[in-house]
Amino acid sequence: MPIVDVPYWQQRQIAAAQPVTGQNKSFRSDELLGTEVRNPKGEALGSIEDLLMSPQTGKIAYLVIGRGGVFGIGEKYVPVPWDSFEATPNVDLLVLDASEQTMNGGPQVADGRAMRTNGFEQKSQKVDEYWKNHMSNAKGN
Repeated sequence: MPIVDVPYWQQRQIAAAQPVTGQNKSFRSDELLGTEVRNPKGEALGSIEDLLMSPQTGKIAYLVIGRGGVFGIGEKYVPVPWDSFEATPNVDLLVLDASEQTMNGGPQVADGRAMRTNGFEQKSQKVDEYWKNHMSNAKGN
């Protein structure tokens, strides 16, 4: 795995990130969309392209990370459970404890639309299971 040269200011941002579900604040869609996502090592994982609401709860269920591609062409979209993220104090960076390999192997959606149709519950179970298995592995290492 290549060593990432992370600027000191960004290291401080990552270290200051707190779980999104534990923060006593609301998040606006316009502050989340386009936000860069990095892992704790500072490796870029993509940026937030969409957010998916649960039809059962009406709350954010997933953030969809856009990865790769050029100007949106060939980009892959990976939904990740909302509670897997940490946010920096000004929400200018989101932190996800995942490797490139984990992101590459994650379930994908067609630019976020696949989970908006019928069958959200079944599709979300697949996504949740993947991240449950891979996030616990990441934290165990």
